[in-house]
Amino acid sequence: MKSTRRFGPEDSETRTKLLDVTEQIMSTEGYAAVSTRRVAKDSGFTSGLVHYYFKTTDDLLLAAYRRTTERAFGRLMMIMDSDRPLEDLIRLTSDTTRATLALEFLALANHRKEIRAEIARYSERVRRLQAEVVAKALEHSPVNERALTPEAVTTLLVVVARGLAMEESVGIAAGHSQARELVAWLLAQLVPPLQPPQTAPRDV
Repeated sequence: MKSTRRFGPEDSETRTKLLDVTEQIMSTEGYAAVSTRRVAKDSGFTSGLVHYYFKTTDDLLLAAYRRTTERAFGRLMMIMDSDRPLEDLIRLTSDTTRATLALEFLALANHRKEIRAEIARYSERVRRLQAEVVAKALEHSPVNERALTPEAVTTLLVVVARGLAMEESVGIAAGHSQARELVAWLLAQLVPPLQPPQTAPRDV
């Protein structure tokens, strides 16, 4: 699919509000409720102004997805400098405030074939960056196992964390606390807990 056709400036406050409203509708009513007319109504703008920034509803939805993905890139870059990147990655992907929106984008990819490839491409970029975070954490792992690759660990951690968050977003919690305890145990095997800094003995 061709890149999103955009007429207005990307840093426009109006464009930002249109995307904010789009995300709000998706989170509360689902992606199927999004249309340029509905977004115009909820944002208080005219349909003509919405079309100034986004020619079609698909352009609008894709721009909303790209924005959430760019935000994810930013958060992942911050995690790269963390002392406990694995825990921070799980915390990020477990955020239930974004789980509902993530579900809607997955549904969008399944039912709007014209933008499926674009969503898949962006998702692959996020997964590669997540794998870089995991690779850094595993640099000093005491576990020497051929199957222990950053890609494998990343997929397991992200899928489990996101799956739990998505279930919790619809009220499912059976077995979740036990699953989190198991993940915490596995992480402790892969990356031992940080040791407190050693304090030099004082002269007496």
